[in-house]
Amino acid sequence: MSSIFSKILNSYDQNLPFVCFKRPNSSLLKAYFEKNSLLRVSNSFDESGFVFSPFDHNNQSVIFLEKTSDIVEEAYENKSKKFPKNKNKTLISDKESHLELIRKGISAIKNKKFSKVVLSRREIIQTEALDILAVFERLIQSYQNAYVYVWFHPKVGLWMGATPEKLMILKNNKFQTVALASTQNFEGNLTPVWGDKEKIEHQYVLDYIVSQIKDEKNEFVLREFNVSETYTIRAGNLLHLKADITGVIDNFNLKKFILILHPTPAVCGLPRESAKLFITKNEKYKRTYYSGFLGEINIDFQTELFVNLRCAEMEGDIVTLYVGGGITAGSDPEKEWEETLNKTKTIKTMFS
Repeated sequence: MSSIFSKILNSYDQNLPFVCFKRPNSSLLKAYFEKNSLLRVSNSFDESGFVFSPFDHNNQSVIFLEKTSDIVEEAYENKSKKFPKNKNKTLISDKESHLELIRKGISAIKNKKFSKVVLSRREIIQTEALDILAVFERLIQSYQNAYVYVWFHPKVGLWMGATPEKLMILKNNKFQTVALASTQNFEGNLTPVWGDKEKIEHQYVLDYIVSQIKDEKNEFVLREFNVSETYTIRAGNLLHLKADITGVIDNFNLKKFILILHPTPAVCGLPRESAKLFITKNEKYKRTYYSGFLGEINIDFQTELFVNLRCAEMEGDIVTLYVGGGITAGSDPEKEWEETLNKTKTIKTMFS
C-alpha cells in the first residue's frame, strides 16, 4: 500500500481530519493531514490551506491550514485493479417529489420569478461495509479528467467526489474560470448535436458569469479579458457544454471574487438571489456542502477551487448521493428526472 493511502487509513482510524485529491488529467495525489481534530473555519479566505465550503456562503467554510497540516504528495500508479463487489439498495429516490419540485420551478419561471433555477435531490443508498480507499481509487480511475477527492473531518463527516467543474484558478492576478452547463449521455461521439434548450441554458450561465466579472460595482481593474468559443467536454459517462473565461484583475480581493462567482448559475440559477431563495424554500433538504466549493487557497501565490458536484456523503453503511439539473421554461419534468438518473449512474457504481 502506498504511504499516502496508509496515512489516510491511519487518520481515519484516529478520527483526525484529512483531505486527499487529484487534479484533472494528473497522476499526482496531494494530501493534507491535520494533527488534531479542531474545527477551523475561514471567514476571510486570507489563510493558506485547503477549504471545504458550503452552498450557502452564510454558513462556515472549513479549512485545513498549511501551517498545521502534514502535506504529502505522491504519484498515483494507475494499475488496473479488481475491486470487491458490494451490494447496495436504494432507500430514498423520491421521483414524484422531484417531479413536483420541477413543475413548481417551471411555474415560477413562467411567472417571471427567475429565468433559470437549478433543482437538486438526494439519492440515499445502503451498502455493505465500505472500503474508503477502494471507493477513492474507483473514482480516480473512472474520472481521470475530473477533480477527485476524499475529505474527512470528525465534526463534519466523510465526503468523496469527482467534479468536472472548476470554480476558478488564480495565479498572482491572472484568473481562469468556466461556464459549464447542459448535459447529455456520452454515446461515443465527442461532437454531438445540442438542442436549443441546452444551448440556451449554457448561454445563461456564460452571460451571467461575464456580467458579474465585468460589473463596475466590483471596483476591479480588469485587463486581458477573454471568452473562448463554447465546446463539448466529457466527464465520466456524460457530456457538457463549456466555455473558458480568463483575464487579469488588479486591486484584487479573493473573498470578493469568490462571492462574485459562487454560487454559479450552473448550481443555483438566474437571477441568483431569487433562484437561491426558491431553492432554500422548496428543496426538501439542506444542501450543506453539495454544490459548494473546495480546493487550495493562497498556496505558492495560487488558488484553485472546484464546485462540489458528483459527490457523496458517507456515514457507516449509508451513502447519500447529490444530483441536480438546470430548469428553464422549456424543461420537461420527465426528461429532467432522467438526466438526474444519468448523472448518478456512474458514481453510484463506485459504491457497489
